[in-house]
Amino acid sequence: MSTTEIKLYDIFRKDLKLSDEKAKIFAEIVQETVINEVRHQQTEFKSQNKEDLLKLEMQLASKIEQLNVKTETTKVDLIKWFVGLFFALALMIIGLYIKK
Repeated sequence: MSTTEIKLYDIFRKDLKLSDEKAKIFAEIVQETVINEVRHQQTEFKSQNKEDLLKLEMQLASKIEQLNVKTETTKVDLIKWFVGLFFALALMIIGLYIKK
């Protein structure tokens, strides 16, 4: 018996004037009930945490997807600028050689 269970046993036996056997059984039942309730609440808390983590994971995945789309667009835009500048510089260099 744990100290809590012993204290409950003493209270039930002395204050409620139960027999030793009934006080012991009652204390064990109360302890088991409390333990079961705590386990039930832990299970609910764990399931809520899992749901919250799944929501956060989905939000993070969507944010990453949005960033990937923006990055791909940015890459395409950068490639367009590089190609455009390359041709512009090439034409300028060719123009300088033709002018001479």
